[in-house]
Amino acid sequence: MDFFDALIRYETNLWNHVDNRLKAAGAPSLAVLSSLRVIRRYAPSARVHELRQELRITVGAASKLADRLEKEGLAQRQPHPSDRRSSLIALSPAGERALDLGAQVLQDALDEHLAGEDVSALASAVQRLDESLTVSAAVAQ
Repeated sequence: MDFFDALIRYETNLWNHVDNRLKAAGAPSLAVLSSLRVIRRYAPSARVHELRQELRITVGAASKLADRLEKEGLAQRQPHPSDRRSSLIALSPAGERALDLGAQVLQDALDEHLAGEDVSALASAVQRLDESLTVSAAVAQ
């Protein structure tokens, strides 16, 4: 339990630290930034499915998120060329600028906070734990 408590406290503190830095720089929130990163990662064929999968949210929440990004002028939806039930999501020019600014602020904050740490080893360990839990959850269903 101590490990779990420490991990959750750290995640919350890190999220708040980075989110405050983003806000101070006039960049999008960390939640929005994460969404924009997913859209760019899957460009030019990002869909609600990718937002749901990468952010681990429901389809309904991912659809509302895409709607919100479009309403805020950060993304644009267009019909999927081969699937009438789906649409493609692309970053707007404003979304591209917001993502570039936010990514730089995020990287600077992490570089300062994690100076002297073996970031590659930390990332590898967290990714390995996440993959293990994802596999375990899939087997349990």
